Amino acid sequence: MTQFIPDGEKIGRVQAVPNEDVPAVFAFYKMPPAGILLGLNETVDTLPSWTMAVIADSNRQEQFEQKYNFKPAVGFRHQPTEFGQLLLKIGYGQALTHLDCRDFEAICVPYILGEKSNVSWLVGTNMQEPEALLDFGYSLRTKVLGTTELLYIISEVKLWANTFMPWYHTVVGRVQGRDNVGHVIEKLNSINAAEINSPRT
Repeated sequence: MTQFIPDGEKIGRVQAVPNEDVPAVFAFYKMPPAGILLGLNETVDTLPSWTMAVIADSNRQEQFEQKYNFKPAVGFRHQPTEFGQLLLKIGYGQALTHLDCRDFEAICVPYILGEKSNVSWLVGTNMQEPEALLDFGYSLRTKVLGTTELLYIISEVKLWANTFMPWYHTVVGRVQGRDNVGHVIEKLNSINAAEINSPRT
């Protein structure tokens, strides 16, 4: 199988290249923390501040250029809303591995379904320099944040964990009322999930 790769220096020129020789890149977004965790109103959209970043294999890129004598061009679609929805789907699924859907209000669902569009209210990063988890393909964690009266269910997601992609957090649900909060905390503690880190290869 081959791909037609555009020349990054000569507009209009493309070359057929076997799939195994094409230098792969990973595109992702950097962003501020989720708006809900910053105390922002649900209508405050920070998507314009999301910036795209790319991780590339420089060695493979160099080998490609030497073999084919041109620099390949790479194009991306700017789709922050869809990227946020993807993270929310993963985060919601992660939360449901520890909790029943009746344990919390799934505030992420309208965003996953596209009924609400401001995914930046529920999705973000901690803005810290990310670390690479060399032994894992991806990693998920379930955490909680709040008080005895209001608790947020937060799933943390690290895609391509063996790279320097950031940890994303997704606020997937909330629990209101002292009794309900106590029930969720007890349930999470019973399976050691409040600080769980579940790497996947």
